[in-house]
Amino acid sequence: MPESKLDRRVQRTRALLNEALIQLIFEKGYDAVTIEDITERANVGRSTFYLHYQGKDDLLLDHHDAFVTHMQLGIFTPAELLGEAPQQAMIDFLTQVIEAKAVYEAFTRGRDADIVMRNVREYAMQNLLTSIEAALPDISPKTPADVLVRYIINAQLAMLDWWIMTRTGYSATEAATMLHTMQLALIRDAYDLNAGLAA
Repeated sequence: MPESKLDRRVQRTRALLNEALIQLIFEKGYDAVTIEDITERANVGRSTFYLHYQGKDDLLLDHHDAFVTHMQLGIFTPAELLGEAPQQAMIDFLTQVIEAKAVYEAFTRGRDADIVMRNVREYAMQNLLTSIEAALPDISPKTPADVLVRYIINAQLAMLDWWIMTRTGYSATEAATMLHTMQLALIRDAYDLNAGLAA
């Protein structure tokens, strides 16, 4: 069988298993989902499942990796980074996350949550650092940029977890605005941009 056809078959099988897992998480919660549930929903054999994944935790991590790879959040143009309003992409993302709370819980409360959140943090920190360096290439911050982005991203992830899990009543737009406002204040302070605004 040609390699390209084999690759397409592998991709199709993995997509079916990923879709089945997510559907089942919504229906019964991650902890209640079994390998048998997944293979029945995906209409693939149990042996086929184990050709691709060691278990459902491995499948969940694969879904997470695909999600992070395609997520384009945290990459800001200078205008987006330093403007007063949050990115529309962030508002859309938060809307999707709150609608998929069961999947978020599986990612952040499961056995491999540390791995998942470490990947998210590293991805977000690298994107924000790249954005800041591109927007402010000729200014040295009072706080090292890598320390600044680590503080911002960890604070944002903690706030997001609170917002998603406690049903605060704040809309996705309100949450995105608060996150952006606090991030902007920290960047302006670290790079002494407030002095220019006051003038």
